[in-house]
Amino acid sequence: MDSGQGSFNRRQDADDLTDYVNNGWLSSNEFDGPTFLWNHMIREASREGSDQRNDVPVANLSDADTVINMPMQWYFDALASMVPTAERTDTGVEIPRIDMPTFSLDSQALSGVDAVVGNAVISTRWLDAVGNLAKAVEMTARFVGNVADRDNEGFDYLKDLIQTVRVYMDAVVCNADPMTGEQALRMITQVACNEDFRLNAMQMVELLSCGLSFAQWDDTRMFAYDALNKGIAAMRDFAAKSGNGDASSTTGDTMNSVGSIDSDVTGDTGARDATATQSHDLRDTSSDADSAHSTNSTDAADGADTANSITHSTGAAGDSTTGGSPTLSPEELNDLAMLDPSFLSKQQLAQTAQNQFDHAVQFLRHDLMRISGDAEEADRFLRDNHTSEPLADAYAARLIAAERWQDLLNFVDLVERDAPNQCTVMFPEEVVPYEWESIREAALEALGRGGELVAMYQERLDDTYDPNTELNRMKLQAWTQAKE
Repeated sequence: MDSGQGSFNRRQDADDLTDYVNNGWLSSNEFDGPTFLWNHMIREASREGSDQRNDVPVANLSDADTVINMPMQWYFDALASMVPTAERTDTGVEIPRIDMPTFSLDSQALSGVDAVVGNAVISTRWLDAVGNLAKAVEMTARFVGNVADRDNEGFDYLKDLIQTVRVYMDAVVCNADPMTGEQALRMITQVACNEDFRLNAMQMVELLSCGLSFAQWDDTRMFAYDALNKGIAAMRDFAAKSGNGDASSTTGDTMNSVGSIDSDVTGDTGARDATATQSHDLRDTSSDADSAHSTNSTDAADGADTANSITHSTGAAGDSTTGGSPTLSPEELNDLAMLDPSFLSKQQLAQTAQNQFDHAVQFLRHDLMRISGDAEEADRFLRDNHTSEPLADAYAARLIAAERWQDLLNFVDLVERDAPNQCTVMFPEEVVPYEWESIREAALEALGRGGELVAMYQERLDDTYDPNTELNRMKLQAWTQAKE
């Protein structure tokens, strides 16, 4: 559109935003709106792998356990011999985490996992293969929780392994009978709900999202919802039981039991995940909720002080979910999640895990509705949860795609009223340099609301720190002349 200012387009922001929504990841050729945990690349990878899958036997479960465990045990034995502070116990060896060398994949400690997974994914003996994949995920998660994974190599390996499982489970859905699919999903769900994943909410939800492949057909959809409900129940049970403990007792074991990979430990992989943006790389197909996972750089004294101050500030307020444990605000829970888990009490660990799960499981709830064809309910869910950054962004994208500009304006008002400091996480900075104000600007442009735009640009020009002074001056001039 020629605005009378040469080739200056007064609707440029609206056009750019619409183009991004319609041609970026926020668009979906499969369903009627964006998804968070589902990605079409899962189905594509599943189909591409069909040529390599044959009716061949897989290792029996006990052999798979042995193959996975042996390189892990060799790794721990080596650590025990080289770390002076290692202590022999009845169950094996305990080593202070601070004294453990940083884990590296080059150690080949996970080579047994590679062998078992490689053997499983080429077979169409679905239940036997899924049983071994479930065992591989379970033992890998436990192993990563036992090592000093400072460079996140183990954590990233686990993420990739879960994506491999998701692709294989999609093949199960597409090729096996429903009863076989149900049994396979039940095995994966059982692993997702065990202790190794309850402190690692995003990875737990990604495993549960294997059910999304089942949600696409009427005769298997119930299995996906059953997996979701089991995950929710497992987290509630975990929070309730942890809340009955002593709030002052910490996990604080700076000692890690490494005598056996089957030993019960509190892993370091918990409290790492938060909400962020989606990558199109298959290794991140599950996640608009994953790339902001972070490791803690706080030293021990600061971490312990922070955890204690948060606990003391809550007083004696009870919480019905955790059996009378202190009730923490979302901000306090987010602060705790940034600390090393060894600084936290069992109650604090349970509360932060529950908080992270409650946020992460929203993506799964939405995707189940969207994939099941319940578009209206999915959109309502996005709108009702507008204080969640990615969910709010997704609903804005829905309105932009439909060119419902007045509804978009009303929605921006709602977000800014209820969460005035909320940022956008699904749109790149070049598309929304002013966050939600940029979305408002695009809607006003599309509606031709020149008066409000003139006021907006004038306010930006009055801000001497605004980096886009020239552009805003051009916009102000164009819309001022349009009013005349």
